[in-house]
Amino acid sequence: MGGVNVVDLTREFIAIPSPNLPGDERAMAAAVQGVGQSLGIGQGIIVGAREDRPNVLIDLDFGGGGRHLALSGHLDTKPVGDARWDTDPFIATIDGDFMYGLGTCDMKGAVAAMLIAASRVASSGLHKGRLTLVFTADEEYGSKFGSRYLAEEKLVTADAIVIGEPGGVRTDWDQLNIVSRGIANIFFDVEGDQGHSSLSQVRRNVSATQEMSKLLLAFANTFSPSFPKNDLGVGPTVNAGVMVTGGVGFGVVPGLATFASDIRLTPGMERAEFELDLTKFLAKEIAQNPKLRAAYRFEDAPRDWLPPTSVDGGHPVVNSCQKALMQVRGAESPLSAFPGTTDACWLQGILGIPTLPAFGPGMLERAHAANERISITALEQSVDIYEALIRDFCEAA
Repeated sequence: MGGVNVVDLTREFIAIPSPNLPGDERAMAAAVQGVGQSLGIGQGIIVGAREDRPNVLIDLDFGGGGRHLALSGHLDTKPVGDARWDTDPFIATIDGDFMYGLGTCDMKGAVAAMLIAASRVASSGLHKGRLTLVFTADEEYGSKFGSRYLAEEKLVTADAIVIGEPGGVRTDWDQLNIVSRGIANIFFDVEGDQGHSSLSQVRRNVSATQEMSKLLLAFANTFSPSFPKNDLGVGPTVNAGVMVTGGVGFGVVPGLATFASDIRLTPGMERAEFELDLTKFLAKEIAQNPKLRAAYRFEDAPRDWLPPTSVDGGHPVVNSCQKALMQVRGAESPLSAFPGTTDACWLQGILGIPTLPAFGPGMLERAHAANERISITALEQSVDIYEALIRDFCEAA
């Protein structure tokens, strides 16, 4: 596969479905191993808790001294779901400077770029340092079989990790993300008095859905969890009512209704204090509304509480990323917080390895949406940026 380019390789990966849910990365893992073998960096090893949820680790030792860098990307994508695409999500379609397809920016394009960058460094020679490519399963559904498994089993070592999630917010490469927000996924269950709807006024049945709607709006408008201040000036984001369920059907006053919310966490937020904030909020609402019978609960692990992480702005890996951006794009990027949650919550949260959450081509707003796309210019630049990053970080010290 000599002379392979990143556009063709991304196109190849897009044609390999790996939606999660349901979750099965075997075909993608096999493709990555085959590409690694063809590019001369080896196929690496497969590790995982289940055969259908493989993680691929490719290790390159350049010689004694230097630093150990890990580049990481996930092999799964979100499902197509209800999104209405203008093109086939599994056939990469190019229109001008954009490539459309499921996983283009989130994040099969970055995986392709990492493989090619690693092969360039290996073929042209590097005299010290070490590089590990960490390609994970299950990132899109909590990472139980992916980065969390790798972290809990201590299967990844490095001086620093860089994840290739799409880091652009307004334009490609417009910020260098040193914070990965965590996430708390919670449900509020609201009880009512199930009964015959024709007797609702006579019996004064409490409608669970009506009381739930009041609580949902109160949560959206008034819940503000406490958090430590930070230099970047970012705080948690409350997303109320991301899912709503309730009711039996016509003729029945609902006896149970539930809404789900996710809260994007910032560094320093702790679960115990967050639960205290939830308890205070609910107690206040119950005191103001005698009809309200409600309780909150977290989603089942591992999607209950994913911790936020942060890397010091002066860390060598941050400096190496800035040098790579300057070399390829002619400008550094301001330090910022990635709006989403990434595998950094486990790779740094459990292993303690400084991890940049999103240093990759693409715009976050294009991920998880219909007509996902990536700029071909940014995709091609990413190969040069990753190569420069590897060389600068690994050869130092």
